[in-house]
Amino acid sequence: ATAHSLLPTASDTVTMIPTTTMTTLLLLLLSTPAPIMAFTSPSALSRSTNTIRHTTNNINDAATRRNTLPSLHAIKEATFGMGCFWEPAESLLKQPGVLATTVGYTGAPPNKPPPSYDTVCFGNDYVEAVRVVYDDTILDYTTLLDKFFEVQKPGLSRQYASIVFVTDDNEEEEVNKWKAAAIKTKVKRTSDNLPYELVEIEPTCSFYRAEEYHQRYWEKQRLRAGLAVLLVAGASGAYDDFGGGVIGNFELGGLAFDTICNAVFLVGAGWMILERLVVRDVRELKSGDMILEL
Repeated sequence: ATAHSLLPTASDTVTMIPTTTMTTLLLLLLSTPAPIMAFTSPSALSRSTNTIRHTTNNINDAATRRNTLPSLHAIKEATFGMGCFWEPAESLLKQPGVLATTVGYTGAPPNKPPPSYDTVCFGNDYVEAVRVVYDDTILDYTTLLDKFFEVQKPGLSRQYASIVFVTDDNEEEEVNKWKAAAIKTKVKRTSDNLPYELVEIEPTCSFYRAEEYHQRYWEKQRLRAGLAVLLVAGASGAYDDFGGGVIGNFELGGLAFDTICNAVFLVGAGWMILERLVVRDVRELKSGDMILEL
């Protein structure tokens, strides 16, 4: 073979360079005021090469992240009335295939104003509900219905009703079949004999995300309870002998360590009461909003 035949042709070179890299090179060249002068400097050439490499790596990394996410067709939403929503939301989030949960209010007629926790508690229109985002390549809808029935905590009032909110006729048909099959075989929840007849089916309507202090409620409360125990222990002088008495002798602004612990505890307890009175961050979530927030 001749020396000429060993070299790649122009068309071969184009084929060897990824399209994203070529686009990046063109953009960089077009955005440079004097590309010819820049390339006359070795240091400028090095900086340009590093910029191209960094930009290309970012593009490739973004593409990799997109490829690792489930297909948007596989990510779906479902909404359930499950009684007091704190514990069921946490329980569903632990299920394989569930990507996110949020608690909120739904089920009211269209002419009703946006709710708050107080209006839901003292009204008879809204239901405490859990909206779930799940990957149906891992967790199919029927299995999700089984999990809903298993972990729900329904009550007697409208606020705590057991409801499956369906988005279309196909989903309604699937829920009806699931419920009818369970009733026919006289299946009940093993923990308390809860009957499937209790489950209602309603069309999906406006869903309002509940106040922030309701989100991941028990997760927050466990953390707060742990901190409260530590603060009460500090206020009682349990840490005074730690570090050779350093903590017992510690003062900040003339306040002893146990006084500081007591003050922080009271402020935290006060905020837990106050936030229920002042926090009003309820907002409507449209269909698909939770998927976009993943």
